[in-house]
Amino acid sequence: MRRVHAGFTLIEVMVAMMLLGIMMLLLYSGLNFSLRAWNAGDANGRRVADSRVADNFLRREVSEMYPMRWKDPNFLKYAFDGKQHALRFISSRRAGVSSGGLSVVGLDVEPGKEPRTFDLVMRRAQVTGLVNDFSPLDAAEPTVLVPDVDAVDFSYFGALNDFTDPDWSDEWKYDTRMPMLVRMTVHTTRADPPPPMVIRPMVAVEAGCFENVFQRDCRPRRPTMP
Repeated sequence: MRRVHAGFTLIEVMVAMMLLGIMMLLLYSGLNFSLRAWNAGDANGRRVADSRVADNFLRREVSEMYPMRWKDPNFLKYAFDGKQHALRFISSRRAGVSSGGLSVVGLDVEPGKEPRTFDLVMRRAQVTGLVNDFSPLDAAEPTVLVPDVDAVDFSYFGALNDFTDPDWSDEWKYDTRMPMLVRMTVHTTRADPPPPMVIRPMVAVEAGCFENVFQRDCRPRRPTMP
């Protein structure tokens, strides 16, 4: 009697290999999709965290602007330069760990490392008793606060004197007064741009001068030499 050997035909083997290939392809596609979703979520989380850090830093930095007056014998002018796309002021935060006193700060949009990109950059320099303008910022090292931005708009809330109503303006033109509020809007190409920030300076204008109780005027307070 002939013994029949059980086995697989060539067609069955080819069908099994094809099914195995389809299963491996589906498994690879699922793993690849999961990996891309993980990377996208991680990148989005880092972007949100970096945005919050930059937001908190900017709020704290602008809120600590110091109402110092330039050393000008002919005219009393606050050390504050508010433009629509740039902001320069004196901060009560020191320029470095080993530095003391006040610092001059500039916020502006500068070209980024990649072609046709722009970053929101901060420059900070030490204030000495001889400083009378924002020229120390020219030699200060830039620090990128918000990368890949389209533009940054600043607006300022205040009035010319105590007898006029305060209002918002794109440029601060009142040299003898400080703004009551500063609004900053960062424009980006992302789908979730950061909301506008409205910041109130925490240091009052009286902190930048010695008041004469007899003549009711304000004598500028100069920073000490480091």
